[in-house]
Amino acid sequence: MLDNISNHSNLAQPATMALPVRHNVPPLPHSVQEHLGRLLRADYYERADKPRYLGDPALPLEFDPYLYRLEQKERALRVMRVREQGTQAVAEALAGFTC
Repeated sequence: MLDNISNHSNLAQPATMALPVRHNVPPLPHSVQEHLGRLLRADYYERADKPRYLGDPALPLEFDPYLYRLEQKERALRVMRVREQGTQAVAEALAGFTC
């Protein structure tokens, strides 16, 4: 009996040469996928840790340095954008005045 198994080359293929598994079940419709995703996200949100008091950080303290750097970078970009727009507005306003 073992001889019969070893004679069939398709049964002794390594896993890397095996054909991908195909399912006869079609994928779920997009609306069903969205509905199930909403249910999963709602369940995840309900099970997530809640803040104990107002101001309690929702994220672990390990994220604080990264969030601080991100906040500083966004603030610097906002200041630079305001400065550029202000300079341009003043230049346009002064362009109307000729001495």
